[in-house]
Amino acid sequence: MIDLDVFTEQAEYIPKKSFKKWTISHQNEVDIVKKLTQGGAKLITGPRGCGKTTLMLKAYNNLITNKRGNTLPVYVNFKSSLKLEPLYRNNPNAAYWFNQWLLLKVLLGLNESHEASSGEQQTSTSSMSKAHIQKTVELLEMGRVDLIDENEDYVSISIVDSCINNVISMTGKTRCALLLDDAGHAFSPEQQHDFFEFFREVKSKSISPKAAIYPGVTSYSSSFHVGHDAEEIDVWVKPSDVGYLDFMHQLLKSRFSEDVYLQLAKDEYLLNLMCFAAYGIPRSLLNMISELCKVNSEENSDEAPIIKLDNKKTLSAIKNSFEKSYQIYDSLRIKLPMYGNFIDTGALFFENCLKVLKEFNKGGEVNRQSSIVAIKRPISPELSKVIGFFQYAGIISPSGISSRGNKGVYELFELHYAAIIDRNVFFSSRGINVENYCGAFTNRPNHHYPRHGEESLLEAIEHSFILALPACEVCKTPRLSDEARFCMSCGSKLKDASIFEDIVNQDISKLLITEGRAQSIKESSKIRTIKDILMDHDNKQLRSVRMIGPGWAKKIRNYAEEFIA
Repeated sequence: MIDLDVFTEQAEYIPKKSFKKWTISHQNEVDIVKKLTQGGAKLITGPRGCGKTTLMLKAYNNLITNKRGNTLPVYVNFKSSLKLEPLYRNNPNAAYWFNQWLLLKVLLGLNESHEASSGEQQTSTSSMSKAHIQKTVELLEMGRVDLIDENEDYVSISIVDSCINNVISMTGKTRCALLLDDAGHAFSPEQQHDFFEFFREVKSKSISPKAAIYPGVTSYSSSFHVGHDAEEIDVWVKPSDVGYLDFMHQLLKSRFSEDVYLQLAKDEYLLNLMCFAAYGIPRSLLNMISELCKVNSEENSDEAPIIKLDNKKTLSAIKNSFEKSYQIYDSLRIKLPMYGNFIDTGALFFENCLKVLKEFNKGGEVNRQSSIVAIKRPISPELSKVIGFFQYAGIISPSGISSRGNKGVYELFELHYAAIIDRNVFFSSRGINVENYCGAFTNRPNHHYPRHGEESLLEAIEHSFILALPACEVCKTPRLSDEARFCMSCGSKLKDASIFEDIVNQDISKLLITEGRAQSIKESSKIRTIKDILMDHDNKQLRSVRMIGPGWAKKIRNYAEEFIA
């Protein structure tokens, strides 16, 4: 049987014993890890699943195992930061409490690094015990600030700075690389602004912060300037990069046995088509292979599943993979509710781009098929926002600038290859010729793409870039702006909805599980919402459901935690 662990998508969930074996070298890994392990503030950016966490953990492991090095790594994952978002809706000191949470999380990471460096268990790296810090973090994530003693449990930047420098001295190092993962992923703009103030303030001669952020959804504080306060590094491996297919094949070789890989590689074109369809996101490729393994294992009674690729199953897996990627974009209507109209308009804009490309490619040769749409400047801030959302989901990728002299300057955007395949955008033939598609992706033409103005791509769309702001709870009158604090009609104080509460109260069908599995969970347990899964301690309710063992229960819980991240 194939171990379910090999399909683990998020690097932070990969068993430590398997991390080195299953992770492969990023194409620009040497340069990126070098920047993460040396001095200077850095921001690594890319869509979900492109490998930011893997690179941070590699940087951490390299520094921890290098006993002669002069840099102490501290890894902190802020994935659960959205749990504190309700405080911004009901507590006037929310920024203070969020800052305390950031600092306490750093102290926990520092303690773990000290233990790893010294090989001994440490009680604490500050005046508070490790257990007390952990308890305070948990109380903050539950919103129970009333149970925290502000005087006894207070932490400041200077205290954390002192603790880090003490550990640096004790371990014989000279500086600290502060690796802050999932940093710009809290969808509350207030939290993001407060984080980047913390990032700017914690930076010092001996402390070099590095943060993983996301294109399109990260908001900076007014005093934080990319380029000046930190260098930004794009870590997304593009499918147009030299060596892309080798990179994806190495991923499969590292995860699967030689026998399984050889089964997958029997039809080189079908496997390469899936690699292109993954669009530089390793977890997308793993999801497709997982689906094919599941389908084939159901058809064969043998203990070791026979994996045989065919056109129908492969194209179905590619279609499902793109739908999962698109769900990430569509989920922003929940996580960023006031941009609901933008999300809807963006969906129509994306469809128009696919239609434009299909018409442009019609009748073209293998080496004359384009996946790029050029949009003439200036692009409105509203459409730029929408394109940013697509970048976050990994569906649209910026591909440079094209100057046409007197005809204007165009920004180039490449569309997700899985969408290209699913909509049969190349060649406009009835069916998909897998070999021709692989040839078209491999031989992308230069300077050959449709050029459009924003208006033509939004033509015939009843497009609306109006912010969807919550109405007054008393008289239901729509508010005029997101800055309004009192209702213009009845004068009542306006309340902002909690993004976190909206997310956790979503039905479990919103997760990356099949409708059948969601229905099975509802029929066999009390679980209905994402919150129910998060509250299901030790996954007892999930494991009571037929066909859900420890592996699947862990995977579904990870999906729930990822959904709120």
